[in-house]
Amino acid sequence: MDNHELELIRRARQGSVEAFDQLVRLHDRQVLQMIRNIVGNLDDAYDVYQETFIRAYHKLASFRFESELSTWLGRIAINLSISWRKRQRRRQWLTLEPVNNDAVYGKNTEGDAQPDEGAEGLMMNRELRAEILREVNRLPEQQRTVFILKHFQGLKIREIADMMDCAEGTVKNHLFRATQKLQKSLTAYAQP
Repeated sequence: MDNHELELIRRARQGSVEAFDQLVRLHDRQVLQMIRNIVGNLDDAYDVYQETFIRAYHKLASFRFESELSTWLGRIAINLSISWRKRQRRRQWLTLEPVNNDAVYGKNTEGDAQPDEGAEGLMMNRELRAEILREVNRLPEQQRTVFILKHFQGLKIREIADMMDCAEGTVKNHLFRATQKLQKSLTAYAQP
């Protein structure tokens, strides 16, 4: 954490909304992308994103400087995202409505075509992407979260462990099991 960020935290803890706004601007893209990857679509991600920073504002006095601010914000974002997913699953079960995953994992909702891709290649790419997303969504919550943070967010094992408040070995175990399950289910998909 650099001195500028430390000063912003100090000022925000003293009630400076401007300083907190600057902290939000420093971390907003990373937090929104993380939430979007866990929640599944941009509209709902914005709701969780707002709740993340509202919670961070109210809890900033409890920030202990034992980790990076980004790690602390990530922990809040992950917890709120997981809670949101649980509520959505309950709602889906009660109403039998599908959960909207149109923009999950950074999927380009403006179109997925690559300039040199033919129609057949584009269709296969979309089908494979859809199958991968279905399988990731079937993973148990902890495995799913670890897999997303590692492979979609590009975080290191240590960073994930800090955000999830668990041991690195636990993260590695969740990642290993998630990878095994995905390999097994996607191997069956790839078979002609």
